[in-house]
Amino acid sequence: MGSPASFSIAGREIGPDAPCLVIAEAGVNHFGSMEKAFRLVDMAVEAGADVLKIQHFHTDRLIGNSAADWRDRMRSKELSEADVRRIKEYCDQRGILFLCTPHDDWALRFLNEDIGLPAFKIGSGEVENWPFLAQVARCGKPVILSTGMYRMEQIREAIQVLAENGCPALSILHCVTSYPAPPESINLKVMDDIRAFFPGPVGYSDHTAGTAVPLAAVARGANVLEKHITLDRDVPNAQDWKVSCDPSNFATFVAQVREIEAALGNTDKNIGEMEQNALLWARKSLHAANAIPAGYAIDAAMLVAQRPGKGISPAHLASLIGRTVKMDIPAGTMIDWDMIG
Repeated sequence: MGSPASFSIAGREIGPDAPCLVIAEAGVNHFGSMEKAFRLVDMAVEAGADVLKIQHFHTDRLIGNSAADWRDRMRSKELSEADVRRIKEYCDQRGILFLCTPHDDWALRFLNEDIGLPAFKIGSGEVENWPFLAQVARCGKPVILSTGMYRMEQIREAIQVLAENGCPALSILHCVTSYPAPPESINLKVMDDIRAFFPGPVGYSDHTAGTAVPLAAVARGANVLEKHITLDRDVPNAQDWKVSCDPSNFATFVAQVREIEAALGNTDKNIGEMEQNALLWARKSLHAANAIPAGYAIDAAMLVAQRPGKGISPAHLASLIGRTVKMDIPAGTMIDWDMIG
């Protein structure tokens, strides 16, 4: 239903056999300042994120007259088309993929036709905005869709709308839309439920205050991970900063994502070189518990399992019982097969 298992965005592979795509969601945390926007780009680059993402909207198109206070709050966070273009160009200079979430038809058209985005990240609020999803799909580019606030059946319907309108590739992100979302509300196992019916890449968009939950999502196999970033804290009339990493911890967070990926490895239970060395000291082998004269038949009381593990494994104790020894064996001696008749 709805997507190939893997696909690429601007040459970056996304899927189960690729590294997790880490999206640094700057959102509106530039607060309308280009200087802050550029610093957020630098922050994402220096931390090693794959993507820098912002949001583009026209306040009066996004928010109706019935929410005048909200309009006033958002207007200061609005960027012009020229601003968005400058941020995209700066991302190109810094070598990081630029993505942007369109929140209205005009923003979508600009990002698709003028900026030429290679893909779209669509926010949770659009899951039931089927006409808008259809427009996004008809752009013919990959889509990453967050799904906070909606039940599984509504997510299925959104996937269907995208598929029917020509979306070539899709990634679904589990999300809980609360700022901040308490960890007990997250239900990371929902990613498994999505995978049960959706074949494309599945990931997680984080709105918790810390980093433990998104790191756990990586450990559960998230193919895409979105985490907000900010330069400022305690900003009035704003909420994204509450769920954001900042310059003090974002690089560490991204490094931990990569450490978890490395630790996941594969399903092979191999004994690596480091463990081969440990075999010599960590495991045990059979030793003489007391002196054993030549010709004696071995019983269990004569042997004890002790380190190091260079001799006969205790797993073979039963095969030694009743066999005679060919030589005198002093107490404490590591038993070797050459000693046994």
